[in-house]
Amino acid sequence: MNINHMYKAFCFSILVMLGWGCGSSITYPAISETDAENYHPGQFVWHDLATSNPTGAMKFYGDVFGWEFETLGSGDDLYHVVKNQGKPIGGIFQLAEKYGDKSEWLGSISVLDLNAAVTYNEVRGGKTIFQISEFNGRGKTALVQDPQGAIVALLRSSTGDPEIGPGMNNGWLWNELWTTDLDSSLDFYKGLVQYNAEKVEQAKAPYYIFSRDDKKLSGVIKNPIREGRSAWMPYIKVENVDEVVAKAEAAGAYIMMKPDKGIRNGKVAVLIDPLGAQLTVQEWPIEN
Repeated sequence: MNINHMYKAFCFSILVMLGWGCGSSITYPAISETDAENYHPGQFVWHDLATSNPTGAMKFYGDVFGWEFETLGSGDDLYHVVKNQGKPIGGIFQLAEKYGDKSEWLGSISVLDLNAAVTYNEVRGGKTIFQISEFNGRGKTALVQDPQGAIVALLRSSTGDPEIGPGMNNGWLWNELWTTDLDSSLDFYKGLVQYNAEKVEQAKAPYYIFSRDDKKLSGVIKNPIREGRSAWMPYIKVENVDEVVAKAEAAGAYIMMKPDKGIRNGKVAVLIDPLGAQLTVQEWPIEN
């Protein structure tokens, strides 16, 4: 199957198809397990999968990563909490049927001033997809599209942010912006969350690390896929990338990039799950 064709299908604009507002009866998992209310602006603190088929998604991610799920709500108002080794790390929610078979992982970035961040995005030419809303147990959040087209949630947690670090296997490791306009994206996110951007000199293609307060928080590259829109790529930390790729392929995933010794020592792979959501799996640390 042609990679560009697959990626163009993945990159179908999801602006009109997200079921963002869930019922007020649901109490969502707290972003942080502590009561310290420490905040790390610019950190990705949560991930939600918007999908046309939550049941299929839960089967795939359960089979491949061993994730477990807790369903909150009732009737058409359901939110499926993703758990890794018993710890909540994300959620899955249903897209309206009329939008067809689409899926995308949506990362949430911690911001100190949500109103200011939303206004900044709009002033710079971005769009607000869903206005600021309060989610019981989680905090206040808004869903936006940045000026280059990437979709991301902005979040002010009511319980602070989790500690920064790679965490457990089969949990979130990293987030990387694949952008159609590298210079504009670097400039935009420096203003949105006061990132510092440092170029990785040894990288084969231009690659930048976003950091704040001397903590590395995410990466940025020019989108390597022709005709693909800008999008944030989530990374999952795995113990053995080859085994995970084999499981994912057997479960119906399309392997966009197989492990290659010339790329991060063969410890990374890029997948599209059976429902169309893109993700990267990587061993960490990468040993020579």
